[in-house]
Amino acid sequence: MRTHVISLVLVSVAACGDNLEVPPPIDARPIDARPIDAAVDGPCGMGRYLTGELVDIDSTNAAFVGVADAEFTQRGGTAMDATSPNGRFEMCVPSTTSYLFDVNAPATHGDGIAYFEAEAIGGGRTISFRTWTPARAQTFYTERGLTYDPTKAHVFVFAAGDVSNLTLSGGSHGTVQAANGGETTGAYTWAAGAAGRYVLFPNVDATAGEVMVIGDLSGPHTVPVAAGRITFVAAFWVFL
Repeated sequence: MRTHVISLVLVSVAACGDNLEVPPPIDARPIDARPIDAAVDGPCGMGRYLTGELVDIDSTNAAFVGVADAEFTQRGGTAMDATSPNGRFEMCVPSTTSYLFDVNAPATHGDGIAYFEAEAIGGGRTISFRTWTPARAQTFYTERGLTYDPTKAHVFVFAAGDVSNLTLSGGSHGTVQAANGGETTGAYTWAAGAAGRYVLFPNVDATAGEVMVIGDLSGPHTVPVAAGRITFVAAFWVFL
């Protein structure tokens, strides 16, 4: 986790990444604006428009807490952005099936890895990742009868479409937690379970370096994990 003493690799103007060819006024866009595969009518000259938000685990619509100055840097690509004060990020990315970013958070919150699938980017629901401070991670786990292990990985799945029961293969973990009921208020209720808008696999053994999220029609989803980091997963599926 970096501190503000370290020089930023990225510079964010308003909420727009420097790699946008025609930066749009993101703060004027509705919070639930749909990401666009925008070769013609969006801000990207080519490829896809990837946008979303990084917010605090306890953020609600009434008490919104965006995580600012979190740096998203694409692995194996050139897309990058730093989140704006409301936690929003936006980038132009080549058209492919999935995208992987390192997330260098501000000193207040933990670092992570962000995995996006193309279907989630265009799924019609704003991608919203939730993160925590080290202190809140401790109490969040304690409230659920768990003990937070900062030496383990933590896999946080955001279901951009339907929800289903998920499992994790490739690394042992604690009791799975799911969040539901916050679609209109942003105030999600957490309980033990594996089906929710958010599903958290806590204290994941990161020895193998990757795990598979299983349990939906579009899976399995192979995602990287690292000790002491959150892996954010944005995936999409629909049951017909």
